[in-house]
Amino acid sequence: MTVHIDEIPYFGEHTQVTLACEACGWRKTDFIPAESRGPTGHRIIVNQEHLGSRVIRSSSCTVRIPELGLEVEPGSAASGYVSNVEGVFIRFRDTMLMMERGHDPESDASEDLEKIRQILDVLEQILSGEECSMELILLDPLGHSGILHADTETWTLNEEEINELAVGPEIPVFEVGKD
Repeated sequence: MTVHIDEIPYFGEHTQVTLACEACGWRKTDFIPAESRGPTGHRIIVNQEHLGSRVIRSSSCTVRIPELGLEVEPGSAASGYVSNVEGVFIRFRDTMLMMERGHDPESDASEDLEKIRQILDVLEQILSGEECSMELILLDPLGHSGILHADTETWTLNEEEINELAVGPEIPVFEVGKD
């Protein structure tokens, strides 16, 4: 286990916790703020000027691009990361490319492949800097995520929003046994 405490500009002090097993390669990273912000949502309408904006995504955060029908919920192996808006879109693009490569034309519907390619086209337009506004939403029931830009709308999640979200993995707690 490694722990690194750092001041992230405009986000404040965060503790990065990484658990890793050298034997099997399992790895878990998360970012925990020194101060809790409570359950929060963050929304930005992305244009070319926002691509470099800092993004912190904790392992409890759901990421959505509603116009494309894309969503990543935290699963049992979710990890946090620090990136920028462009990096978030690249992660979605890379996942869609993997889906395209894994597409079996013999058994999969051709409509599925066409939809994947349409989404890839839009993601490539955004990443190439073409003027294309797209909504990026982060929903974090633990409040550990955020988008650093003045155009970001931040709000407190209500009970209904919180109940609809996955929380992500539980970090294992190791205790030293008593003899």
